[in-house]
Amino acid sequence: MDPLLLLIPLVSAFIGWGTNALAIQMLFQPLQRKGWRGLSWQGVLPSHAERMATLCVRMMTSRLLDIREAFARVEPQRIAELLGPCLEEHAEVISEQVLVARYPRLWEALPERVRNKVRNRLRAEVPNVVQSLMNEIGEDIERYLDMEALVVDAFVEDRALVNELFWRCGQNEFRFIVRCGFLFGGLFGLMQMVVWVFIRPDWFLPLTGLFVGWATNWLALKMVFRPMQERGKGPFRWQGLFHRRQNEVSDAYADFFADRILHPEALVKAIIEGPAAERVVYLLQKSVAQAVDHASGPARRLIQLAVGSTEWRSLKRAVSEGLMVVIPSELDRIYNYTAEALSLKSVMEQEMIALPPHDFEQVLRPIFQEDEGTLIAVGAALGMVAGVMQWALMSAL
Repeated sequence: MDPLLLLIPLVSAFIGWGTNALAIQMLFQPLQRKGWRGLSWQGVLPSHAERMATLCVRMMTSRLLDIREAFARVEPQRIAELLGPCLEEHAEVISEQVLVARYPRLWEALPERVRNKVRNRLRAEVPNVVQSLMNEIGEDIERYLDMEALVVDAFVEDRALVNELFWRCGQNEFRFIVRCGFLFGGLFGLMQMVVWVFIRPDWFLPLTGLFVGWATNWLALKMVFRPMQERGKGPFRWQGLFHRRQNEVSDAYADFFADRILHPEALVKAIIEGPAAERVVYLLQKSVAQAVDHASGPARRLIQLAVGSTEWRSLKRAVSEGLMVVIPSELDRIYNYTAEALSLKSVMEQEMIALPPHDFEQVLRPIFQEDEGTLIAVGAALGMVAGVMQWALMSAL
């Protein structure tokens, strides 16, 4: 046998490896569409970032995470203890600034004893404001926190995040697919070589190259997800690679969301700047108004009589608006406690480990289902091109 015939399985192995490697690359890159008109491409994941994010968050909220239960673990009293001291100082300064700016003579006319009593009462009311606000939000958290909008917006604004998620969860499978391309390509190439020894039609290598490009992609994808349950006889056991790694994937998935998407800073920002932001402002204004009334004590009637009921309400609104400006800069004081109390990573990981195989598969399977046919067709087309190159090489030797 001519040793040059060994080029056939060698080239076939590289066809399988190259087509599978390109197929995986096409899942992730490029982040933005590149090319010219119809001859353009954007990575499967970046191009479907919104849909992928929606699938993730819907599975998360329906199977992995009860957001109401999670926020019930955050104690309003503990939040008040963490935020209270700094907000007390802010509240005192803001209140005095508002009064001095609007009614300098009235404030100066109050006896120092009365002013000190107002200050002390106001400081004592601030923790109540924080607790009241947290209680109201916690009782109806779905109204104040739109989880789907939070996750989808994060992925759409930074499409690299969707790549990061699926690479963290499926990097072993992606590498396996590439290695399988080389192995299967080599095995198919050996069959090509045997046939080529006896018959050498011009169409044979291009046609079988197409088959190799198609079959290596198809087989590798099947081996990643099938069978769902472990099967086999005796010492020979097999299960889809992704399903065998359910514990490991669950850890990676939960860690990604807890660290990159649902961290306390993002959750708090979504509440105070999200669709229900106006409702949060209203709650704060109501709580501050009650606190100012309580803190004013005997001076309240005097001030209200001097300025009028309408102006008194305006004054309380000005204090709450001033607090709303400074609160965001102080929220980093609660992030560590909030992360610990929510325990999102631990909860999601345990729930994901407990998922049945069919549901667990939906973590990774959608990215292949979206353009599986396209990726396999590209592999087949490249395999045929490589087959033509094989034929040209063997004909020339």
